[in-house]
Amino acid sequence: MMPRIRVVATIALSALTLAGCRKDQSVPKPDASGYRGEQYPVGSAPAPPNNPKELGWVRWHRNYDEAAALAARTGKPLLLLFQEVPGCSTCVGFGETVLAHPLLVEAIETEFVPVAIHNNEPGHDRAIVERFGEPTWNNPVVRFVNAEGEDLIPRADGVWSSHGIAVRMVEALVEADRDVPDYLSWVVQETTPTPDRATFAMHCYWSGEACLGDIPGVVAASAGWLNGREVVEVQFDPDVLTEAELRDESEARGCGDFMAHAGAARPASDSDRKYHLGRSRWRYVPLTPWQASRVNAALGRQGDPMKWVSPRQRGLYQRIAEANSEVLDGLERPDNLRELAAYQRELLARLRR
Repeated sequence: MMPRIRVVATIALSALTLAGCRKDQSVPKPDASGYRGEQYPVGSAPAPPNNPKELGWVRWHRNYDEAAALAARTGKPLLLLFQEVPGCSTCVGFGETVLAHPLLVEAIETEFVPVAIHNNEPGHDRAIVERFGEPTWNNPVVRFVNAEGEDLIPRADGVWSSHGIAVRMVEALVEADRDVPDYLSWVVQETTPTPDRATFAMHCYWSGEACLGDIPGVVAASAGWLNGREVVEVQFDPDVLTEAELRDESEARGCGDFMAHAGAARPASDSDRKYHLGRSRWRYVPLTPWQASRVNAALGRQGDPMKWVSPRQRGLYQRIAEANSEVLDGLERPDNLRELAAYQRELLARLRR
């Protein structure tokens, strides 16, 4: 039997590989129901919600019965967040990281009907807490149920990482016989808890980043210097790509020479990292490091960057491409995922001026 993580990684990679085979890659139109977590049309973007920190950036339903009726009409599963609001540091941290990850937020709002249930409040919240047998005044618990309130996958405690939540979202969608969006499978790959590393030397790390950055299983590719040579450090998911497979693919593509037992490289200057991305307006899109490596590779190898972004990010890019330069001056996309939500908030505010 395959290890559980390998099964999940295989599901995610299959979703990624089939990107060009989906029946409809267009951005869906908003639901007639007016559900505020709907997918927004290309060229528009949702305004940031005014949530408590514990609820992150997601636009939540607060009435379970209304949300369950919507799930029945749309066929979407329910994503139930049992959360303490205001809450402890674990509750706040979950909201500020997992529930602020741009791709997870998009998947939660478009593929599920999300409901926030305050486990420390009376009234309707307390009734739903008791209906599902959840403890009060507790750390966050995310459950995935159908319109009848039946668990799609077993309840789990202590799942507070982006990787853990993304994996469970994939499992829930598969169990509900729903398509797994490509961008959700990317989160599973990018947030693998224990990526391996390999270093390759080449004559030019600009071309090296572009060559290595879109190999399936690569999490990130970063330009640097080691022993006087230009190198690219690669992080990769060993459950998707082995070191031997990475070396073989690099050799087949002519990316560079594998450096055995390499130490840590000195990072290249900001202007040299993600060279192709940094010289296009794609640099303003709130991409994750995984996406940035692939968009940079697409630009450097005359590919299609749109292949590596979500529907909302496509809409953002179109607005960025049409914006005056003054609107974007001074913006710099962070490499740190924890800072990406704040950056996106600033970007959206500028684009609305």
